[in-house]
Amino acid sequence: MNIEASPATHPQPSLMRRGWAVAVMLLFYLLVCAPVHGQGQYSFRAWQSEDGLPVNNVRSIVQSTDGHLWIATAESVARFDGVDFERVAQLQDFPYPHSGDNRLFATAGDSVWFSSSRGGLLHLVGGVATIVWKDGAADSPPVTQLMDHPQGGVVLRRGAEIWMIRTGAPEKLDKPDETTLRLLGDDLMARASKGRLGPDGMPGRLVDRGASVWSVSPAGELTVTSPEGVRLNMPRVSKDSHVTELLEDREGNIWVATALNGLGLFREDRVEVVNAAAGLSEGAVLAVIEDSRGKVWLGNRRGGVDRIVDGKIEHYDLTGSSGTGTVSALYEDRDGRLWAASTDGPVFRWKDTRFVEQFEGNTAVSHINAIYHDSKGALWFGGQGGLLRSTGRRVSVIGTETGFPGGEVTVMTGGASNELWVGTAQGFVLRDTDGRLEMIAVPSDLSYSRVSSILVTAADQVWVATLGAGLFLYDGTRWHRFDRSQGLPDLRLTHVVDDQQDHLWFGSTGGILRASRSDLLGRTRQSEAPIHWLRMDRSDGLPTRECVGGHHPAGWRFNDGSIWFPTSLGVVRIDPSRTMVNRTPPEVFLRKIIANGITQKPVGGELRLGPGRIRLEFLYHGLNFSAPEKVTYRTRLVGLEENWREVGTQRQTAYEAVPPGSYRFEVLAMNGDGLLSPMPAVMDVVVKPHFWETAWFVAQAVIITILVAGCVGWLIARSRLKRRISLLKIKNTREVERARIARDLHDELGASLTEIALLADLGAEQASGSAFQKQLDELSHKARMLGLTLDEIVWAVSPREDTLASLLDYLASFATEFLDRAGMVLRINIASGMPDLPLDATVRHSVFLAVREAFNNIVKHSSAKSAWLNVSLAEDVLEITVEDDGKGVDDYALSRGHGLKNFEVRMQACGGASRITLREGGGTVVRFLVPVLAPESQSS
Repeated sequence: MNIEASPATHPQPSLMRRGWAVAVMLLFYLLVCAPVHGQGQYSFRAWQSEDGLPVNNVRSIVQSTDGHLWIATAESVARFDGVDFERVAQLQDFPYPHSGDNRLFATAGDSVWFSSSRGGLLHLVGGVATIVWKDGAADSPPVTQLMDHPQGGVVLRRGAEIWMIRTGAPEKLDKPDETTLRLLGDDLMARASKGRLGPDGMPGRLVDRGASVWSVSPAGELTVTSPEGVRLNMPRVSKDSHVTELLEDREGNIWVATALNGLGLFREDRVEVVNAAAGLSEGAVLAVIEDSRGKVWLGNRRGGVDRIVDGKIEHYDLTGSSGTGTVSALYEDRDGRLWAASTDGPVFRWKDTRFVEQFEGNTAVSHINAIYHDSKGALWFGGQGGLLRSTGRRVSVIGTETGFPGGEVTVMTGGASNELWVGTAQGFVLRDTDGRLEMIAVPSDLSYSRVSSILVTAADQVWVATLGAGLFLYDGTRWHRFDRSQGLPDLRLTHVVDDQQDHLWFGSTGGILRASRSDLLGRTRQSEAPIHWLRMDRSDGLPTRECVGGHHPAGWRFNDGSIWFPTSLGVVRIDPSRTMVNRTPPEVFLRKIIANGITQKPVGGELRLGPGRIRLEFLYHGLNFSAPEKVTYRTRLVGLEENWREVGTQRQTAYEAVPPGSYRFEVLAMNGDGLLSPMPAVMDVVVKPHFWETAWFVAQAVIITILVAGCVGWLIARSRLKRRISLLKIKNTREVERARIARDLHDELGASLTEIALLADLGAEQASGSAFQKQLDELSHKARMLGLTLDEIVWAVSPREDTLASLLDYLASFATEFLDRAGMVLRINIASGMPDLPLDATVRHSVFLAVREAFNNIVKHSSAKSAWLNVSLAEDVLEITVEDDGKGVDDYALSRGHGLKNFEVRMQACGGASRITLREGGGTVVRFLVPVLAPESQSS
């Protein structure tokens, strides 16, 4: 693309440094500050000693079969993975010469050979260096060719001699066969076209995979000639820099070794940049559009619009009633009219040679973010004030009555049937249906994020980009989200463009992104379907990784198929048809394993550690020289975790307190173009347990524990059994003693009291009419009353009476006799089917005393004529009710009476309770509630 700046104002960089610094500055000018920096141009990157390179004197470079880059410097040989340099330890008997043509060769089996300028040869494989020939005298011929031989081993040329190395010592071939000679001749020609050092000590030209020719002139000027014969001027390399060798790696990058200024990398850019140096009035571009006549319009931050026509740039201000405004939106309507909105308020339309303010004096049409012209001829304006519709000069505000929820409109676009789609800053997405806005998405559907762009590729494919929540797809029924869990590199998307080649392109604050539309749709149907994301940033030629958002449109597909995105340092042009994807999958390697702070060396592909829990740390790297900073990793430790862990660009993973067991660590790398390693790097790890963590120890401990527990349980059970037997013996002895006491009281004391009563009766008969008759009658009465009390004591003490039946019989007998003497009528109601349950002696006695107290109160205080004794059993609770038809008990007696309080004391002694209420119709009701299965009382 040829662009003429009008006026031409090209800033010239000042070259302040010598040597490689001059080259870097000039390269920066050519690739960044140049008017047009496009696909077909190259970005440059350099590594010097401050970046980890052993020294800046690089003699030779080679790529081994495993993909690593090897660099021979004046002090040592180093392996390079794109980020870190790893030096090969120098051998005592093989000093590195500080001058001369040292060379590197790569052969099968990841072998690398280092040849010194004095005839020395070193073999590097598997991290081990072996001396083949020691460094000789200054006139010793060096090895200038070394390659694999089809019959095995390697063949090399050392001066005029040809040697073969198989498994043992080198063997000189005095009469090499034709195959060997042809092999050496073909290699010499290949080296001449691959930028390798030739017999004259100068690097040959390099023909890259695109057929471009790289060469270094005797004056030190590095040039590239395209396949069409067009010469591209590359940075001048001073004579002091002295390019020693060129190399094209597997990814197509071009490496340059210099004798003084380190290692350089050239990579073809994927983008073309038009910036202020090309004549743009302002480098910060906010919006871009191509009209129907092929003119390019760019809105910039300083104010106004730049127009590119036939390679010429012209600037036009937006001058209105509010002054010169910054462009917030550009739009071409269906009639070919160009509209521009400014952040300061007014809306403009292009007329002839300038922008003319529209709707002057109408403050409603201001601060517009997006414009749309529908199929019915109405113009829609959306901005900070909401949504407006204009037909002719009439402007109407769209409100809630037509379905607009309010808020700031950020984007408007046409759908598959030319219907209007609207997005807002609050996260609403609306569709115009017959003059009414239908709500397709509410803020919760889009994670409450600002809608930055809407793209409708089909009726069931509505793509919505947001600032902060990633990408959303509406399939006609539901929303699907694409975020970091689906591999989206950046969630702050500024615009989405369809290249009509099955790819969607996204502007974002983290670069320009690309994904296959088929991949995205496939993920909605299958959760594990892969999505390959391509991310472009400064390593791809972008002047800055941040695309500009918040203005419309922030991206555009041109008629020639190219896609443009505005940035703060110019507008970026991409040709999708020429965008090459790095198809070289990144090989991934385990670099180091650290256990508890100590570096480990695996034996036989397995690492045995322990005993006990350990801290494991794995260091790894993936090979991608085009953009090593874009390589991301996923890891897992099988046996501890089953799912992959996304660790981003982190090149190490740690696991804390890994328990004993067998594990397998796996790591995969993915390059910036979404290509995954074909195979993971793996390492088997066995963490040995402490002896007390082994299976045999645990089994024995379990057995011993079971035996000990059994013994302890047997001892406890035996002790409990002994205690129970002892208690039974004590109880039996107590009951025997109780029976003896009851028998003695009945037989001896009872008989004596009966005898006393009889004698008193006889004495009273004989003393009839005398002064002693009254005393004798009183003695007889007291003796009989003592007999009744003795019968009660015997009943309470006798173990034969410890049953519910005995209690009920005794209560009925007592109540009948007691009330009969008092002249009252007693009615007894005992529920049928009463079980003959055992009762503790204390329970029997306490219940009897409480019931006797109740009948005694009836006789003394109630003035009753009748009484009732009711007995029932429900849910293991014995209920005994004593009723009378007397005068009842007043509240004072209920609260102060000592006899009534005795009820509670006696019931508490047997674990029961008492309730006193007034009887309906007069009288008192006393209820005694006794749990018949309650444990024995403390007194027992």
